[in-house]
Amino acid sequence: MSQVSIESIEAAIKKIDGLNEDGLDKLIEAFTLTQQDLVNYILQAGLEYENEDLNVFAIYYFAIIMEAFTQEGVALKVIDEDAIEAFQEPFLLALDAIHQDEEYEAMRDLVQQHNLMQFMLAEIESEDEDGEMLSEETQTQLFIVSAGMIGLLHEASK
Repeated sequence: MSQVSIESIEAAIKKIDGLNEDGLDKLIEAFTLTQQDLVNYILQAGLEYENEDLNVFAIYYFAIIMEAFTQEGVALKVIDEDAIEAFQEPFLLALDAIHQDEEYEAMRDLVQQHNLMQFMLAEIESEDEDGEMLSEETQTQLFIVSAGMIGLLHEASK
């Protein structure tokens, strides 16, 4: 599968940010129904990290990333528990490489969606409209969750 384009990411952001709360809830519900195991995986991180804010951010970016794949015209297979389990070992090895050596190549090779990862890195490290930054802990956790989500979605696009 090729890269999700910057144009598709921008179109997804415009759509998501243009929805009212009810519209966003309905879209997230529709995406959740198609990828329930992935959403459970995402939400599990918030429980494990004991960070409720992480879940709010993760679901918001789940909606943008799913919409970006939709805007790109990519059909996604359903991500099941087996796919998540198979992804875990190489994902943990890539995270270890980042943690130990600050080496991101293994993660780039695994995730293979450079535009989406660049988007997420920029989002994680930027101030919101109120001038607030995510805590360093939430930044790290959101990076881990979003990299896993993007990698799994990339696998589901093959």
